[in-house]
Amino acid sequence: MSRAGLLLVAGGLALIVPAAAASLEGWDRTRWGMTQAEIDRIYGERLRRPAKPILYHRARVEAALPGIELGGMPFVASFVLGTDGRLQQVLVERRTGAVTAALFGRVVDGLVAELGPPDRQCFNGGDPRGGSLVWDGPATTVHAQLFGWSGEALRVDPSREIARPDFVPREEYRGMPTRPRILLRYHPTARTDLAGDPERCRPARG
Repeated sequence: MSRAGLLLVAGGLALIVPAAAASLEGWDRTRWGMTQAEIDRIYGERLRRPAKPILYHRARVEAALPGIELGGMPFVASFVLGTDGRLQQVLVERRTGAVTAALFGRVVDGLVAELGPPDRQCFNGGDPRGGSLVWDGPATTVHAQLFGWSGEALRVDPSREIARPDFVPREEYRGMPTRPRILLRYHPTARTDLAGDPERCRPARG
């Protein structure tokens, strides 16, 4: 993929995310505050549903959209609903196949091409093995993070940031084997409760 744009392919339909993506009040065709029924009407049969909702503390995921391509790799987007049943976050993840720092860099290059340099580096100064790169848009904030590189796992709840990364051996992560994954997290910029601890962040290096 050219670094001139970030390509999404969903259900066979190619979409180019505009440079103003962080100005949109949502992700792709969704908007913050939508209900699951409204999301269903947008993506229809392309959605995949777990046997029961996936819980992230008090939030939940009822459906996900596979077939999204970033940096030449397939991703899945999960729609996170708050306690009010309305869209509060979108998690775009790659959990299968090869996940390396170089591939993560390709995804970040695409984000930089569309959104400009990141605004913040969180946790370990933006080190992709233990931190986030964050773009603070006027309507939407985007976090990019690489987990589980070099055989380790980062203990996090993907629906929120945490105060400090805690690396543990892969086989000890919640008692289950875990694989490296790439996570892009989108949420309303106004939701500061989802943005992480500002004391753990610093301005990104140019």
